[in-house]
Amino acid sequence: MLKFSGSLKVSGDKSISHRALILSAMSVGKTKISNLLESDDVLRTLEILKELGIKIIKERDEWIVYGNGTNGFLEPRKYLDCGNSGTTARLMIGAVSSNPINCNFIGDDSLSKRSMSRVTEYLEKIGATVHLTKKDFLPLLITGSDRLLPINHNIKKPSAQIKSALILAALNIHGKTKIIESIPTRDHTERLLKFLKANIKIKKLKNKNIEIELNGPYEIRSKNIKVAGDPSSASFFIVGALILPKSNITLKNIMINPSRNEFLKVLKNMGAKIKVQKTKKISGEEVGNITVKYSKLKGITIPPSKSAFLIDEYPILAVAASQAKGKTVMNGLSELRHKESDRINSIVSNFKKLGIKINEINNNLSIYGGKLKIEKQIKIKTFNDHRIAMSFSILNLLCDRKLKIDNIKCINISYPEFKNHLNKLLQYVND
Repeated sequence: MLKFSGSLKVSGDKSISHRALILSAMSVGKTKISNLLESDDVLRTLEILKELGIKIIKERDEWIVYGNGTNGFLEPRKYLDCGNSGTTARLMIGAVSSNPINCNFIGDDSLSKRSMSRVTEYLEKIGATVHLTKKDFLPLLITGSDRLLPINHNIKKPSAQIKSALILAALNIHGKTKIIESIPTRDHTERLLKFLKANIKIKKLKNKNIEIELNGPYEIRSKNIKVAGDPSSASFFIVGALILPKSNITLKNIMINPSRNEFLKVLKNMGAKIKVQKTKKISGEEVGNITVKYSKLKGITIPPSKSAFLIDEYPILAVAASQAKGKTVMNGLSELRHKESDRINSIVSNFKKLGIKINEINNNLSIYGGKLKIEKQIKIKTFNDHRIAMSFSILNLLCDRKLKIDNIKCINISYPEFKNHLNKLLQYVND
């Protein structure tokens, strides 16, 4: 029998790694970035910044970025390849939109099926010219301008990527831009800008909306950035420890931003034995140590109001739900249709192969927990989605490793050290 034991420092946060590179490039001066996540996704952002004229080199364990300012991107000589990274595509489209250059963005087959108009519709309103494939997809051509309009944006659907794209555009727009969210989303871009001493204003309105105000153009002075550990990467080991009997682990230096802690709150409501000890603040983000012990979980209902804060964790939450007593209901999951795969379909189709009772109605999932009985090898289809691959890698530990995961390599998109870190925590114990 397997259990999780010991302590671990997980790799740097993916969301912050993207933003650290982009905002360093848009600063003036030299930035040293430590603990950058060197995943396929993040390296796509890095290479695109190089194509836009930004000098980036690695010295030992640090990445050095020589920023050109908010209006310092040069017109690239070739296509900007985002690979599988939606964050790269959407954030960089926003970043280049307020520079007077032409950029062609491309991506792999999976990314080329994901909507880009949800970002570009806002950018077109302020004066950028965008040509999309089939009016929604990559490849796309964007012609930016240093005369974009400063207006108010009301974001219709909660998305940290849309918000961040508009913030990055606004850094080089002359005048006052306001971005209004009806449902708050991850605030890593705002926190990093405040850490860099950029004068942005954030306030709660009477109707509970969040308003972000920028008055550009900005000149941001470079400042060294340290990337905290990724809570989304930690989530796989957290659930692994919860469902493998006798497990007890501590994950160190994990970013505990309130907009990323909903996952822990949900698990605690399910009966999880989790303790969070806040330790310090790193580059605008609070970090701490998370201790997790094996727990007997129970099914709960997760309302749609939580979905914006759980978007990357639903696949591994589904694994936790499959081992919980009773029924877990996850409501309002429409945004999962637009990730690296249609994650609703990815979860449902694979669970049904394993005999896990699951129902999907109108983007809501009901999962009925129970003991797994896997008598033969079953092939799991990842749909080239790294979070699906990691989630079923954890579930595989309960299945005597009888699950054959079709594309384990896609994990490198977000967590190249996943296998090494998994093996570090795993121990064999007597029944």
